[in-house]
Order: sequence, then structure tokens, then C-alpha cells
Amino acid sequence: MRRAASRAAVAAGLLTGLIGALLVAWFVSGWADVRGRQRMIREAPGHAADQRGAELAHELRGELGAVISREVERPYFHYQNLFHDPRASAGPSVTPSPLASRPEEPLVLGYFQLDARGHATTPAINDELPELSDAAHLADHRRFRDEVARSLAGPLAAPLVASSAGPLVASIPPVPSAPRAPKPVPRQVPAPQVAQQQVLEPQVVKIDPDTYTQNNFSNSVYRKQRGEPAPAPPRPRAPARPRVPVPAPAPPPAPSPIAITVSPLEWRTLRFAGQPALVAVRQVETPDGRLAQGFVVDRAALTSWLASHAGDAVAELRTGDDGSTEVAPGWHLEVEANPLAQLAAASDASAVARGFVVRFVAVGLIAIIAALLVILLVARAERLARERSQFAAAAAHELRTPLAGLQLYGDMLADGLGDPSKLRDYARRMSEEAARLGRVVSNVLGFSQLERGNLSVEARAGALDEALRELAERAQPALDRAGAALALDVAPGLTARFDRDALARIIGNLLDNAEKYGRASGDRTITLAARAAGSAVEIEVADHGPGIAPPVRARLFQPFARGVSGDGPAGLGLGLALSQSLARAMGGELAHRAAPTGAVFVLTLPPG
Repeated sequence: MRRAASRAAVAAGLLTGLIGALLVAWFVSGWADVRGRQRMIREAPGHAADQRGAELAHELRGELGAVISREVERPYFHYQNLFHDPRASAGPSVTPSPLASRPEEPLVLGYFQLDARGHATTPAINDELPELSDAAHLADHRRFRDEVARSLAGPLAAPLVASSAGPLVASIPPVPSAPRAPKPVPRQVPAPQVAQQQVLEPQVVKIDPDTYTQNNFSNSVYRKQRGEPAPAPPRPRAPARPRVPVPAPAPPPAPSPIAITVSPLEWRTLRFAGQPALVAVRQVETPDGRLAQGFVVDRAALTSWLASHAGDAVAELRTGDDGSTEVAPGWHLEVEANPLAQLAAASDASAVARGFVVRFVAVGLIAIIAALLVILLVARAERLARERSQFAAAAAHELRTPLAGLQLYGDMLADGLGDPSKLRDYARRMSEEAARLGRVVSNVLGFSQLERGNLSVEARAGALDEALRELAERAQPALDRAGAALALDVAPGLTARFDRDALARIIGNLLDNAEKYGRASGDRTITLAARAAGSAVEIEVADHGPGIAPPVRARLFQPFARGVSGDGPAGLGLGLALSQSLARAMGGELAHRAAPTGAVFVLTLPPG
């Protein structure tokens, strides 16, 4: 028994260690994979935002580059309200500038021109000829011009009076960016290289003096266009003189063209309306002085453009150098993942960990249950092996005792030994031993039928009192010789539904147990009683033996279970299990009833 328990414990230990090691290894590797997947899921919105930021910066650089490409070809005189087109017909003529209305470029807030004195003009406003101003948006144009005079005149007018002819924008100080909180190290994702601004040489434009003069005095030319001046009075003629041949005067020399130097447009960061603004500036050098021309990018339009092209990401344009993607000198694009996308990614990452934990717990429980089942099977196999061994030993003992008696009395009768006057007693003893042997064999066969599921009885209504008296008479001699007394208490006329053979096997097993387990008792009386109990009939077999201990009662009717320890009376442990099965097959029940002394078994049968 100890060896069997030891084998079951060893099997349990080995299975526990193996399953524990497998589960730990799976959890460690699986959790590392979960952490990696969580990190990828959490970083996915950031990587997508970085990728989108690089693409968006490329698009924005292209958009700003296209604006510069279109504006760099614009003549300098388009920055005034009226201009004379050199390609127009000869004679005085001016026309409104194409910049006199709102800018056609969506990203341009407005155009401006500054002279060396800091005087600001815009092509949309003509102070001398108010009717030529853009009346529909005059208030906006005035605010823009006032802001140009207030914000840009200072940094742009001073370089115009410098003696050097270098590019204007080279001497414009950039606006420092506002201090910002430290930014975490940016994610390392491949991004397009920032295109360096192309350095262009200044252009020299040569125009005839008449075009230059008309552009400088465009308002006067416009006034002349509105009404022709009165013709001059005719001069009095001098007396006729004899004609003297005079040589024809030489034609005046053609006027030399005027050279205008225009520097390329360059992006600068200047403060405008109280905040940094992206401004394109160029210098125009004329015989009458230097001019600063350019345009201011509409930050609201730029923000709207970013919002419409950023998709789910959050894009913001900032000044300064913070390591993000540069789109213009001094301007950098910062793209962050949408907070909703980050929340969704965090939820997905939590779902990955939760799913792994659920799978791990489920598989762990299945593995533990499987291990328990294996351990139970091993323990059951060990228990069955032990029970088989015990059954073989008990069966051998149970069979050897009646066989020994049969052989003894058979030899005595065959050899003529013993007392001749006791021959009938010898024959009776042989009959009792044969009955005992038959009862053992019957129990074994009955248990075999019970195991195969083909144990069957045929219950019929009959006289229970007569059947019990007959069984008592049959058992009385054996009980008397064993030193036990049988007390019969059966109500007359008692009927029930029962099978005679099954009832005989049940009563025989109960009386045999009462005789064996009550041998050490001073009172060896066995009571067999039967009475009606409500709608049923109860048959009670009671003895005055040691009784049945409470721990044993729970398994009393299990096969191979016995109510005593190993040094008690011999037995197979099949009688009670088989008797209970027979009782249930007849529609009744066999149970143990607690009593102050001894053991009491009650067989309940349906009424007849």
C-alpha cells in the first residue's frame, strides 16, 4: 500500500514538475512576445505620424517652392497699384497691377513694398486715387499695410540705406523662437532629406527710360489718361524771309536703358502681428534708391492646408530648430499621432496582454485538470491493483475454508472415520460448507454481472412473511452451530414486491455479516424483523457487535470496502455492494441505520 501511494506521489511530482516547467517556459517566451507586440502596437501611431510628417513636409516644401517659383518671375513694378507694361504700345499708358485685388495664391496673406525711408505701400491701396483701391476688402488691406509698416519696416528698411549692394535678406536677423519645454528624443524613422534653398544670383533687368518714368509716376500718367490736356496757343508768325538753305540737324542720340537689379526671393522668419511669420523678401535696386518687396504667408491658410492634408495626424508648424522635419528656413513641421489613435493603440495593446493571459490561464487549467486526471487514473489503477490483490487473497481464504471443511468431512465419510452416530451431522456440516462456498461464488458471479451491467431481477408481489420465515429456518442451524441466536420478528400477512432469489442473497449476506462481526460480542443475538412502514415495507437485520465506525460508513456499500481493519474476519467486501444493487433492482433500497450498539441494516421494499 505504501509502495502504491509512493508510486502515485512520484507520478504526481513528475507531472507537476513537467507541467510547471512547460507553463513557465511558455509564459516567459509568450510574455516577451506580448511585450514586443504591445510595443509595436503602441509605437505604430507614432511611426505612422512620422511617416506622414515626412510626406507632408515634402508636399508643403513643394507647395511653398511652387509659390516662390511663380513669384520670382513677377516684375518689380507689379508691387505698385498702377504700372506701365513695357510690352504695351508706345505712349503713356498704365493699368492696375494684377496684385491690386486679393492675392490669387491661397497661402499668401498680402504683398508689400518698402522704401529706404520705411514707407510701406501695398498694390491693393492707392491713396492718391482711392477709386483704384480694392473697395471690397479695403479694411483688410489697410490693416495689412499698417502691420507691414509696424512690424516689417524696422528690420527691412535699415538695410536699404546700407552702402553695400549685397543681398537684402542676408542682413535680416531671424526672429528667435519662443522657449519650449524639452522634447523627447524623436522616433528614428527614415525621412526625406531636407532640400536646401537654392541660392540664386540677382537679376539685372534693363528697361527704357520712358517705361521707368511712367512706372515711377504712374498716378500722373493715369490722370492724363482720363482727360487730354488743352493744346498750347499758336505762336505769331515772323515775316517771311528769303529762304536760305540750312543743313538738317542731326537726330538726338537714343537714350540708354536703365538697369534694375532684382535679388531672388528668399524665405525669412520675421515677426508679424505679434508672432513669427514666414515672409518672402527680395531687394530691388533702382536709380532712385532701393526697395524691399515681398509677401507674407497666411498662417491661418497654412494651418488649414496642414489640417486638410494631415489626415488623422495632428500637424503643427513651428519656428526654431528642434530636430523635426524642416519645410522652410527656420520653420519645422511637427506631426503627432491623433490622441484617439493612441488611445485605440493602448486599448489594442491591453487586449493583446489580456488575450494572452486568458489563453495562458485556460491552457494552464486544462493542463492541471489533465494532470489531475492522469494522477487519478494512476491512483485508481493502483487502488484497483491493490483491490485485486486483496480480493485474490480474500477469495482464496473464503474458498479454502469451506473447501477444507468439505474435504475433511468427505475424507472422514470415505474412510469410515469418526463417530458413526454423527454421520448425519457430518453430512449437515458438508451441506453448510457447500452453502457457504456457494454464497461466495454467488457473490463473485453477482458482482461480475453488476460490473457488466446485466444484473437483473424479477420482482413480484408475494407473501414476505413466509419468505422470511423460510430463510430463517434455513439459516438457523448454521447460526446455532456458530454460537449465534436468531430472533425472528415478522408481522403476519406481510406482503411486498420482491425477487425470492435476490431476497435470499441479501438476507443471507446480512445474516452472515452479523454472525462474523458479532463473534466477539457477549450477546450474539441476531434480530430479523419485518414491518410495514408507511407505503413501504422494512426488513431490519441487527446485531450486537462492535458496529461500524463513522469514517467507514461513507464507503460501506462500495465494492471491496469492509467495515473492519485487516485483522478482522475474512471477507471479499462484495456482499453489501451486491446486496444494495439487488435491492435497487427490486425497486427498494438497502441502507445502514445508526444504533447505540451493533450494526443495523434496513432493506426497504415496495408494498405488494
